[in-house]
Amino acid sequence: MRNITKSTLFTVIFILAVAVHAQQSDTKLYISISHEIEDYESWKVGFDKHISARQAAGISDIFVKRDINNTNSITFFAEVSSLEKANAFITSPDLKEAMAKAGVTSAPEIVFYKTATEIQAINTSDLVTTITHSVEDYSKWKDVYDSASELRESAGITDHLLLRSLSDENVVTVLGSLSSTVSFIEFMANPELKEAMKNGGVTSRAAIKVLL
Repeated sequence: MRNITKSTLFTVIFILAVAVHAQQSDTKLYISISHEIEDYESWKVGFDKHISARQAAGISDIFVKRDINNTNSITFFAEVSSLEKANAFITSPDLKEAMAKAGVTSAPEIVFYKTATEIQAINTSDLVTTITHSVEDYSKWKDVYDSASELRESAGITDHLLLRSLSDENVVTVLGSLSSTVSFIEFMANPELKEAMKNGGVTSRAAIKVLL
């Protein structure tokens, strides 16, 4: 496994600069960690053994899921009670050693979020999707997002969380669940969605994950 990159460390430092403000509000904080592994079953044993270290760092597990297109690519998502403790955890030699022993084969992609909106609890047994893109202005985007609720519902999509990256609040992630991958593919190709994204001021191509 490669070392955590300098850009990751820079991001963590930036995030800590806004930690006090974020934690003084009612906003919840989350972390996602994604990377590739040699073998899921072997990795999961190591991951489960490390739960006490995560709990000591104020990290409460929500789900671990595998990319539908690459089952050796995993995403871990959790709630964070302390950014300072979480930062110490993700940069610790202990975690690096545990990941190496568990068969992690790529540098982790680590993102801290704050909630913009909590819609409903996540059913972790469902297919989970994350859609991430940059927007010009969050409020403008949110108005268009709200107006497109029927379009999402007709595609069998249930939204759970709207998240904003702590390193850039105009990077938005919609975390939801799916009833059908076919319907989701059709939804993402729907001209109405493309028009809504344009009207909402989306400025980047969406990064999409479907997790099982």
